[in-house]
Amino acid sequence: MMLFEQTLVIVKPDGIAKGLVGEILLNLSLNGLRVTDSVRMQLPQHLVEKLYGEEREEIYFTEVVNWVSSGTVLLLRVEGIGAVSKVKWDIIGRYPNGMRGKYSENWIKNVAHVPDSLRSAERELCLMDDLFREERMKNQKNFQGKMVFALTGMSECGKSTVGKYLDSRGVRRLKIVRLFGKVKERLAPDSNEDLRGWVNKGEASDPYALWDVFLDELLQEMETLETSMASIESLYGGGLGLYLRQRLADHFCIVYVEIPLEIRLQRQMIREGLSDFGQAKLILLPRDEIKAKSGIPALKEIAGEVIDNSGTLEDLYAAVDAMIARYRC
Repeated sequence: MMLFEQTLVIVKPDGIAKGLVGEILLNLSLNGLRVTDSVRMQLPQHLVEKLYGEEREEIYFTEVVNWVSSGTVLLLRVEGIGAVSKVKWDIIGRYPNGMRGKYSENWIKNVAHVPDSLRSAERELCLMDDLFREERMKNQKNFQGKMVFALTGMSECGKSTVGKYLDSRGVRRLKIVRLFGKVKERLAPDSNEDLRGWVNKGEASDPYALWDVFLDELLQEMETLETSMASIESLYGGGLGLYLRQRLADHFCIVYVEIPLEIRLQRQMIREGLSDFGQAKLILLPRDEIKAKSGIPALKEIAGEVIDNSGTLEDLYAAVDAMIARYRC
């Protein structure tokens, strides 16, 4: 029987340079594992020496220490059933299997470092624990006294209505697409690529690098607006939501706006002046399919708040008011 475990992943400089972070994160998710802490930094050489301390007598010791400490790496704390074995052998692997089989240049430049036993995982996580804690404290300090709601849900669920009402109650309404636009201006000011394509490419190669800058832009926007509470629309997929929850903890809440399909279709008919459900389905269901593929339904499982929008507008506003009261800083 496999046990619930924690392990460490250090994406090496070659893994970063090759844009393999997105593939690693995807494989972790597909194997039922989740990231609970992350730090992007250049590790000091003395810490890397401790990391590989049990291999000090190996001929490659100096070379691997020099390489891992030579540039930016990404540290991930990963947890789940059988995490140590799954990460070491099923995901990162060894030639000809796993990501090392696909991307390694040699024994040193081989994508990522991962421990090979539960004992090693516990020792290595202990070594890195201060780095993870400092990263958490930094984000908590940056968002001290602030609260961010991320609005999500299926097509025509009422996210915009909730966002507008939150804005009227002093919770400033921010658009995720506008924030990502600022990220693009900052990271790729000369790029002519459309925003969605650029974001998709960034999330496929190194989502944490992209999301770190997104988080900076979110903080700057709240400070510019001099607001302690904000909502962001529209949260798509599970990755960004999980990342923001990991980074901001109690300063972040996913709000899933729920409404049965039949009621959404009825409201679509009224709004578009349609005569039957069939016409409404032709408009709504393809959009639902896109949202389902992007992971929207899964966000309900990790949402801090699920708001029922199947009643009257007054019912919806009352639910939102109650939510604001629970989270007001």
